[in-house]
Amino acid sequence: MTYSMTDLLRGAQTMAASVFGRRSEYNLQFNHEDDGCWYVDFPGWPFDHGNLQMVAGADRLCDCLSDDGNFAYINVVPSNRPLDMPGYACLVQGEHSLTGGSVYLVTNLPEFGEKQIWLCPVTLFVLGQYPKYIYIKKNTKSE
Repeated sequence: MTYSMTDLLRGAQTMAASVFGRRSEYNLQFNHEDDGCWYVDFPGWPFDHGNLQMVAGADRLCDCLSDDGNFAYINVVPSNRPLDMPGYACLVQGEHSLTGGSVYLVTNLPEFGEKQIWLCPVTLFVLGQYPKYIYIKKNTKSE
């Protein structure tokens, strides 16, 4: 993939906004598209759409958290320390690297049935970090 200087600058601006604009809670939408794959809904993403694809267990997590098989609306609370979050499942960070993504152990979500998922470096653009803990809860719509 070849990116222009404009693409790279837009990417850097998006990354800076994520890092410096961190929030304590996010409402994320994931779309199950015509190609049969799940993608995080990230308006204005300056790079290839394929980078937003959910893979390596994250796609199956979207299946589990979707009410209709087309959209998954998820409330996300990233944290670098354990929190008491009744009603939330917890993703606990395992192996990770800046450019290699992060593996998370899925806990408190028995209907998922998987042990772990992998989140790619796009997580850095969405959450501004690879948090040690990601608390998730299904929403019925994007807020």
